[in-house]
Amino acid sequence: MILVGIAGVYLHSTFEKRFLLAFGSIIVVGIGSIAFHGTLLFPLQMLDEVPMVYCVLVVAYCCAENKSYRRYGAWFPVGLTLYGLLTTVIMLYAGPENHLLEFIVFQSSFIFVVLVVASHITKIYARLTDRSIKRLWGITVATGLTAYAYWNIDFRMCDVMHNLPFGLWNPQFHAWWHVGASICSYMICLLICYDRAENLDRKPRIEWKGGMLPYVVVDKMNTKVKSC
Repeated sequence: MILVGIAGVYLHSTFEKRFLLAFGSIIVVGIGSIAFHGTLLFPLQMLDEVPMVYCVLVVAYCCAENKSYRRYGAWFPVGLTLYGLLTTVIMLYAGPENHLLEFIVFQSSFIFVVLVVASHITKIYARLTDRSIKRLWGITVATGLTAYAYWNIDFRMCDVMHNLPFGLWNPQFHAWWHVGASICSYMICLLICYDRAENLDRKPRIEWKGGMLPYVVVDKMNTKVKSC
């Protein structure tokens, strides 16, 4: 997750700050995830979960404000920031003593914002004409859903996965969830970056680093548009 975040920032360093923030937030989530999974301490669990909320909030902003003009005004990023702060305060206030409350607040906030992002992605996908980009969106969605299914299986059937019959090894679906989430996070940021560049008439195209890692390249930079 850290590596794909660094790759995203490096390969899209000339793009708007919003996308550098989106890719950068993936790095923070990766660091928090390592800290939490390596210690299982509550403060470091917050370093894992809170950045996830802010990451999807940044993506939500990028999805919604994808035109050449500001659609929702200055209140929109302020509202998203306040929403993130409120979620953070409630999660920290709940603390380890009220883990169920913290879990419900995190899951509900995260899922709500993900649904907002998904609705905008659906609109973006509907107007696409480039089949190769539509295929990338399809692969991204399939990867995300598969990874989420793996997380649910591991979370809800933990005892079963640890005691598989016939001497089978635990397939470590939670680890594969992280792999899939990393790929999906990078690809979503990449594709909304492509959509934004297309709406700004910057003639974007997808190129592949080393034949494996896709990234967005623009031929035409429109200097009249100034936005974060």
